[in-house]
Amino acid sequence: MIETAIVVVIAGYVIGSISFARVLAWLFLRDQPLQGTSLSVGGEEGFTSSNVSATTLRMVAPKLGPWAAILDIAKAAIPVLVLRLVFPEEPYAVLWASAVTVGHIFPVFHKFKGGRGTSVILGSVLVLDPLAFPVTLVIGYVIGLYIFKDVLLAHHAGWIVLLPFWFAATGQWDLVAYGLIANVARWSVSGPELKEWWAFRKAGVLQTEAFHDEIEKTHIGAIHGWLRKRGWIHYPYMDAA
Repeated sequence: MIETAIVVVIAGYVIGSISFARVLAWLFLRDQPLQGTSLSVGGEEGFTSSNVSATTLRMVAPKLGPWAAILDIAKAAIPVLVLRLVFPEEPYAVLWASAVTVGHIFPVFHKFKGGRGTSVILGSVLVLDPLAFPVTLVIGYVIGLYIFKDVLLAHHAGWIVLLPFWFAATGQWDLVAYGLIANVARWSVSGPELKEWWAFRKAGVLQTEAFHDEIEKTHIGAIHGWLRKRGWIHYPYMDAA
């Protein structure tokens, strides 16, 4: 068992270290290497990050970004599913999920600078506990949008932060460990973005019409835009309109 667990962890980390965003960029955008991710705030450069992910590729090549996300989801979901089916009584599926997430965020092939793990966490969770994703997603968006009035908080933090709590509530303690590992890995490399987010939030920028118009052009603000158009979420600037 120990030998198999070691093989699973090493293999999961190595596979996780394959950055499909970089692979697709190399194949189709050789003259435009991916350097990082940036997000405009009110028409000006706002959030910047050195991470390279499907979101990064989507901003450069909208048609390629979803394929990177699908491949990242698959490198987690398919092995986790196989391990769950072949070894239902062993923790190998959870070990793979943990290792592939760490590998994706700290890829050995790219100087330990990867994505933030959203796709691989999603792929793992959809197999380990399919109900966890829709439940935590809805709760995360309700808290993020209706309590904190913050689309970035709802999208980037909500469901992932809530995962350990959901797993604990359902008595899945091995998955609690996975949820904690995923969160620690994800947020340990998000310091600069969190500082920028906090500064913009304190300045009130994240609740302005200009920012909402900008963020809703991306997948990050898709749900927010759908709710805002129907008047199901309200901000003071909407009264003037």
